[in-house]
Parts: sequence; C-alpha cells; structure tokens
Amino acid sequence: MKSTHTSSLVRLLFSSGLLSLVLASACAITPAPRGDDDTAADDDDSTAAADPCAGVEQVKGTSVSLATVATGLSSPVHATHAGDGTGRLFVVEQSGRVISLADNGSGDESTWLNISSRVSSGGERGLLSIAFHPSFESNGRSFVYYTRSGGDVVVSEFTVSGNALSDSADSDSERVLLVAEQPAGNHNGGQLAFGPDGYLYISIGDGGGAGDTFGNGQRKDTFLSKILRIDVDSGDPYGIPADNPFVGDQEHLPETWAWGLRNAWRVSFDRETGLMWIADVGQNAWEEIHIGVAGGNYGWPEMEGNHCFNSGCDPSQYEPAVWEYPHSEGISLTGGFVYRGCVMPDLQGVYFFSDYNYFNSPLWSLTWNGTTASEGPVSLSKTGSLVSSFGEDEDGELYLCDHSGGRLLKIVPAGS
Repeated sequence: MKSTHTSSLVRLLFSSGLLSLVLASACAITPAPRGDDDTAADDDDSTAAADPCAGVEQVKGTSVSLATVATGLSSPVHATHAGDGTGRLFVVEQSGRVISLADNGSGDESTWLNISSRVSSGGERGLLSIAFHPSFESNGRSFVYYTRSGGDVVVSEFTVSGNALSDSADSDSERVLLVAEQPAGNHNGGQLAFGPDGYLYISIGDGGGAGDTFGNGQRKDTFLSKILRIDVDSGDPYGIPADNPFVGDQEHLPETWAWGLRNAWRVSFDRETGLMWIADVGQNAWEEIHIGVAGGNYGWPEMEGNHCFNSGCDPSQYEPAVWEYPHSEGISLTGGFVYRGCVMPDLQGVYFFSDYNYFNSPLWSLTWNGTTASEGPVSLSKTGSLVSSFGEDEDGELYLCDHSGGRLLKIVPAGS
C-alpha cells in the first residue's frame, strides 16, 4: 500500500461540523467509558463506570488470524448487530434474506427477514445492508437497502410485530422511505448506518457505467453519488435534520450530507470518536479512503483518489483522500471499521479494510493520528476468502463476509 496524504484537523472539525457530531448528546452508539478514569461520576460516593472490558480475556500483540463463525451462507454482503443486548449477529444475503445468528456458541441460525421476491439480485445488485434503529430493543424498527426489479435503489423500514428480542421482522410491514432511480446495474453504493447523532446515513453510487457515464458525480439535484442523512423519527416518510449542510440551498437536495462519490462501498463510524470512514471504489487506477466531512465534495469524476481523472481539474476544490492505493495492489476497495473491541487491546483505534480482488482478498489496516493516516500493524496478503464486507458486533469485535465461500469470519488473535 502506498503512503498518502494529510487532512487538516481544524478544517475537519469546524468546516464539517464533526465536532458537534462527536459531542452530540444523542450519541446512540457511543460506548460507555472504558474504565480508565477513576473519578467518581458525581459528588456522592458512587463508583466509577464499570469497565466494559472487565472479565474479557485480552491478548497482547497485533498478529491476527480468522476464525470461522458460520458457513453455508448465500453470498453474504453485510453483517451487523441490533444493539439490543442479545449478542445476535445479523448477516445480509445478497439475494434478499437476513440471517440471525445466535450468541450462544451453538451455531443456531434462522431467517429473520426474507424479501427475496422484491429484490433484484446479481452483480452489484441485491439486498445490500441493514441498519437497526438505536432504540430497536423497544421499537423493533430496522431499515434495509436493496435494488428492486428494474434496478432502482429502495430504502425501506421493516418492524418486528412481536418481541423485538426474539421474534423476526414482519415482511409485510414494509414502509418505503426513499427510492433512487438507477440507470445501470452497478455502482449502487449500498450502505445504511446510524450515526452517533441518531440520524440514518445512506450511501448511493453514481448510477453506474464507467467514467461517470450518466454525469451524476457533480450533479446537485440527484440522490446519486451522495451520502444522504435523514431523520427516521420525524416527518412522512422522514424528516430533514435542521443542520444538514445544504438545508436552504436551492441547488442541492436537502438530504445531501456529502457528494461527489463514485461508489462508496461501506461507510462506518468509529464508535468511540464518531469519525466517519468512507471507502470509495475507484475507476481504473486508484482506490481511495476518506474521512467524512459534512458538505464535503469528494471530487468524482474530476478526481480519482488524489489524482485528476478529468484533465485540468483543481484538486484544491475537493476533499482529499487520506489513503489511496493503485490497481497494481488491488482493484475494488472494501471498507471496514475501526476496531474498538476488548480482546485485542493493542489494535484499539486501528481501521481495517480489504479489497474485492476476485481471487483472494487481503486484510489491511490503517492508523489515524487526527490528521494523517498511516499503514497499520495488520497486513495479511491473503485471507483465503473473497471479502465483500466487514461487520461489527455489540462488543466491537470485527468480522469478514466471505462472498464466494458463504462464510462469516471473525478477526481474532493469532493462534486462537
């Protein structure tokens, strides 16, 4: 991997509104303190917050391996948790099912949602991700991103009609929130994620083709080539957060949070800092990783990574990639997560990612010092799998989806 570029922290915090994002009081996914502050919570004799890593066997070092968690999955493309205390993992199958994996070591699994009849699947199309409402435990609400017949992107809500902690989602409860017309079959984006602010973020690609065929990269009046931000707890079918960067701008759609992205295949939030990581798949020369900036223009198709894709471009007008690598090293970036688990303390704060290279995906990592990304301590040239996506469980441990092998793999200390 190539070393790369510096982004100004001052610009990041103040021009992006990220500082308010990190400090937002409605921080639904920020974990409890890690127990390294012995100060009492208030003026009485109450004890400090419990250490979330208490009782967890920790393994020093930065060497990792992969452990098989589940097999027999059909083209898995996403894995996540519901934040409901059950420890369940939910795996999205591209054809239109969501599989629930029990957290009891038994290997028990069940179909939690099946909308295969509504999903157009194959190539880059399909059921691509699921996000659980921050209050899922009490309201049973979940949100999915899929391509329907004809290829248009659909973001819908499904609810559990019974007990959210044990029952499945009701496939008849679909409430469509958003539809984006897709002129081609590729570059669908595909990420849903709730931010620390409680809002739902949605990444949608440029509409497909090569070289921004349909001219959506720098268009302001389309959902395509964007990261959107909506409020699923107000409005009909949703509300627009008042602090979205283009509210009141007649040229931009008010849902727009960031734009100029080619195909952001996996966007994630660091659960400790709130920082957004964007993995944007490149055209034919460079793969690129960005830090999320509210209102940021990431340059496609003027830029590919930190290089002019169209001659005569002005790189200073666009958000720079904090990391990039050429197609001699990989051909299709798969974004991951910042590790915030307990088992591997020496990997705290390390961002993991991969490449869908059609043969044998690597496992790579980065560190971030607040301004600059650097090559991290984990680098496996081969994982023995075709990594389509990463996943994160309630404890912050990380997983890989093996697309062709139908497996869910867990990143564990070497020798485990």
